Amino acid sequence: MSIFRRATIAGLVTGLAGALSVQPTVADATPPPPPALSFGIYPGGYAGGGSENGKPDDVRKANVALDALHRNGSTLEVRDYISCRSAFPDPGMRFLGPGRRLDLVLEYQGESPQDWLTCVRRDVRRYAAITDALAVTAEQNVLPQPGGNAALVQGVIAARNTADEQNAHHLQIGFDEVANTQPFVDFWNAIAQLGGTAFARSVGFVGVELYPNTGLPHTEPVPDLGAWLDQTLDVVRTKEMPLAGLHANVPIRVAENGWSTYAADRSPARQAQALTTEIQAIHADRGVDNVTSYALFDLRDDVTGSPNPFDDFGILTDDYQPKPMFWIYRGLIAGLSGHR
Repeated sequence: MSIFRRATIAGLVTGLAGALSVQPTVADATPPPPPALSFGIYPGGYAGGGSENGKPDDVRKANVALDALHRNGSTLEVRDYISCRSAFPDPGMRFLGPGRRLDLVLEYQGESPQDWLTCVRRDVRRYAAITDALAVTAEQNVLPQPGGNAALVQGVIAARNTADEQNAHHLQIGFDEVANTQPFVDFWNAIAQLGGTAFARSVGFVGVELYPNTGLPHTEPVPDLGAWLDQTLDVVRTKEMPLAGLHANVPIRVAENGWSTYAADRSPARQAQALTTEIQAIHADRGVDNVTSYALFDLRDDVTGSPNPFDDFGILTDDYQPKPMFWIYRGLIAGLSGHR
């Protein structure tokens, strides 16, 4: 079917086809819709900064829940965090199954430059076949480590080169940042200066962590969640990424988005309302800012009822009982990814 709107002149075109060559104008073209989002989730409960007495993962129950989230042929990315000290295979691989792929974060923990690059290359070779995206370092823009910017830049370049050597051209290589409505200009200028064109060529995505109204100490109240997300994604796209030579063809991945139910006035029902608003806003913005994926943080609480905001991000309780958002997220995955 033609993408040009010809209905009103169909008869004229038929009658004059032998005599005239009818050329549609640019204004007649209807652009195709942007691709659907891919969806994912962190399947654990523990969050950095949380309590140390959380319940251990129940792999069987977690896998049952993951199966329920991506029924009917949809794909689910399983987010996992590893370091150079992690055992192989990593415990996060226990949550892989049919229709699931890894969304992997390789955290930098102060390794020497040589050891770090050896680790990056090793883990690309280990995980490339089962991984869609690899973020090199974590949250360096807000939790900077000494040498972390250089580790980010050199790690991205090394990871891209290694993936290409392995013919793992599907593997997206990038890095994550905690995003806000004000650009992190110093951070972006620093990595741009360190990386230059080799870095820009190697970056396959920028991952953003979005936590409006989570109750975390660094977050100011956000009255309009949709507007905050639109503004934040626009800042990443137009104010930050160009500083490092990353253009519109480099996608944004929503690497983490969550809403904690840690207080009496932060009920599971309010969590469902807030996250639904945020996911719908991200989905609506995907074509404007080239947002390609969304990952929810996280599957279950670490300690349900804890007053620590890092303990209650789950869409399940700590004993795997669903909160309202579990069923809503299942429906959003089915509807917004095109699988019903």
